[in-house]
Amino acid sequence: MKLAKRSAQLLAAAVLATVPHAVAESTVDLSLLEWKGYENPLFHPEYTTRYGGEPRMAFFAQEEDALQRMRNGYPVDLVHFCTSMTAMARDAGVIEPLDTDRIPRWDEIIPTLLDVEGIQANGEYWLAPWDWGYSTVAYNPETIDVEDPTYDIFVDPRFRGRTALPESIGVNVFIAGIIGGWNNPLDPTEEEMESASGIFTRMLQNARFIWTDSTQLEQAWAAGDVGISYVYGSATRRMKKEGLPNVVVEPLMMWICGLSLATDRPGSTDQAYDYINAMLDPAGGAALFDVYGYGHANARTNDLIGPERLAGTGLDDPVELFSRGIFMAAIPPVKRARLYQLWFEAQAGLD
Repeated sequence: MKLAKRSAQLLAAAVLATVPHAVAESTVDLSLLEWKGYENPLFHPEYTTRYGGEPRMAFFAQEEDALQRMRNGYPVDLVHFCTSMTAMARDAGVIEPLDTDRIPRWDEIIPTLLDVEGIQANGEYWLAPWDWGYSTVAYNPETIDVEDPTYDIFVDPRFRGRTALPESIGVNVFIAGIIGGWNNPLDPTEEEMESASGIFTRMLQNARFIWTDSTQLEQAWAAGDVGISYVYGSATRRMKKEGLPNVVVEPLMMWICGLSLATDRPGSTDQAYDYINAMLDPAGGAALFDVYGYGHANARTNDLIGPERLAGTGLDDPVELFSRGIFMAAIPPVKRARLYQLWFEAQAGLD
């Protein structure tokens, strides 16, 4: 990972050094709330060239943290949300609709992405898609012997101590919903929620640990300590290349993230739109695939990546990929509060 990061830094420097007509002095007037790692200049060289520098970045680890900071009046121009968060952000009044006429590359966005709930509401767009992909449940076929695997492997007593769960409670609710057969795993009925506590307890009883960093998971996978977990889709492909076998269990957990325009912007609105357009540049999308293995919103990006590298990723056919999964969406606030409380109570009951 360090070598890959160093290579990305060198490539970014090379790109910026060879771009013509770069301004000599920074005129940057833009700030972002961003996931750590997405500040990479490779993802938006067009903006950097035009304004002679990088936007001011503040970072978050969970979208809920970003939303709370904006609710508390944190001044920012753009925020990198996912579709599961846009409804809450919209209802909170911290983001506003996009003027898509100010985004020249808008018509190059993969049409399928624009149809996903959370991208638009009331005939207006609230998020400019940028990165997309899937996460999944996976198991190690060399250490876990199971036929016709389902999410039930998380609660199968045969695998006690062999599973790992992510820190994200929302993901764990999704897993529990699939195990419980809820009609909508992220919006259970009152009757379905009655089963949540028991499912959470069984999941936690089986778990060896709860991970906060995929490196922690992959080290335990390599050691044979863990053979079942939630895994990032791009990580399943990389793990195989590194000799860590894994088999994906469906349904996939689909996601789309992108940029939303903050309501109270301290900086330049023109630069905010220029930044969104720069992030939609296919060259930046190819860099996104190189660095993280994620899909890019621009339909032309895959032409730069090439069919050989896309083979087996599912990113070359989003319609087919989306048909194999369920989009991660926001849990209704009242149900979310109750489910999170049930999760904490299940954890406390095992301490």
